Amino acid sequence: MEFNRAAAAAEERAKHYLQTKARPLEKAMYEYEFERGRAENVVRALEPYQNEDGGFGHGLEPDIRCEASSAIATTVALQTLSLLPREAGGEMTRKTLRYFTQTYDPAISGWDKVPPEVEQSPRAPWWNYSKANPYWGNPSAEIAGYFIQFRELPEAEGWAYKLAELAVDKLCSESSLDEFHELLCYLRLSERLAGEQRARIADRLDTMIGRCVTVDPAQWSGYGLHPVQVATTRQSPYYERYNEIIPANLDFIVRGQTEEGAWEPAWAWGQYEDVWPIAKEAWKSVLTLGNLRLLRDLR
Repeated sequence: MEFNRAAAAAEERAKHYLQTKARPLEKAMYEYEFERGRAENVVRALEPYQNEDGGFGHGLEPDIRCEASSAIATTVALQTLSLLPREAGGEMTRKTLRYFTQTYDPAISGWDKVPPEVEQSPRAPWWNYSKANPYWGNPSAEIAGYFIQFRELPEAEGWAYKLAELAVDKLCSESSLDEFHELLCYLRLSERLAGEQRARIADRLDTMIGRCVTVDPAQWSGYGLHPVQVATTRQSPYYERYNEIIPANLDFIVRGQTEEGAWEPAWAWGQYEDVWPIAKEAWKSVLTLGNLRLLRDLR
């Protein structure tokens, strides 16, 4: 009962923060999901982040400040577009898929995370440009998932099944199964796979989850993957795996809320100290909306 009261109070503080201090995008998405707001307002809030090439940049992913499009920022946009009615975000989604078809690199059978242009703008140190990527699934597996979800669009024709098969094969034969960002990308793909393809990667995903999820509460204050980030709803196929520890994980999250109603990132750049505060404020919007969803769907 005490936790329920604390969680309810946390939800109210988070809602107030999102209504009054959040980025326009997270505010619009909050209103759409929680207050019966218009999906068109979410699309309108996404527009400033989209470039002529169809990709997204301009700090949509707060740790990447360059204006140029990146695969990472564009997947962030699709995480939002995938939750909207097709009639609201259809044209924007088509342009986004077109960007991916035009930037696919056959040499790596996928996409670079970020373009060389990131080197010209403030950024987190982990977003320095590098052609090497030992974790193919981040972001290519997630991108494959969106081609599956939107496979009826002309821009996805000929891509969806091919990319799904490629992603399944990569996970089964090449992945080290130990990097949690790649795991999250594969989980987003798995949600969109057909039954047979999902079954082929189920055991590999189980192994990956076991290696990546931090179940020790003493380690939750650091930068890592929490149980609630894998079992995000009670309908999740992994909910039963973590159902005994989820209440403690939610309690940890509630206790981490700041007085203004937001949650702050557990990391910092250690560089570009004049720009990091801007990115930090954007992350507060992203994290607060994400935690509000968890409280809605898990408690």
